[in-house]
Amino acid sequence: MANPLVKLAVTGSGIAAAMIGRRLASAGWGAVFGEDPPSEQYAKDSAKETKKRRKQAKKDGLSKAEIAEIRDPAEDVPWWKAILWTIVSGVLLQGLRAAAQNGTKKGADRLTRRRPRPNRG
Repeated sequence: MANPLVKLAVTGSGIAAAMIGRRLASAGWGAVFGEDPPSEQYAKDSAKETKKRRKQAKKDGLSKAEIAEIRDPAEDVPWWKAILWTIVSGVLLQGLRAAAQNGTKKGADRLTRRRPRPNRG
């Protein structure tokens, strides 16, 4: 893979496959479980939203006990769902990336080759 065009195409296909795969995995998770996947982004968004709700509750004058009752929904995700998401998204994304990179490498190599294949017949 000495050709820089091939390297560039393989890198681009890997990035595109990862982005598409992540969206497919999230959509599949939503279709099966009816909720957002327990990804890192979900945990960050959930923590941010919980912090906002606690701050608003403090402004509204709720007691410390009531504020403490406001829980982060990301903390209530069962452990098996977190492990399942990690496995499914990891296997799916790596498989898609590898397939896209291999296919792109073969296709780009063929397109950028200077000499035709020898006729062995």
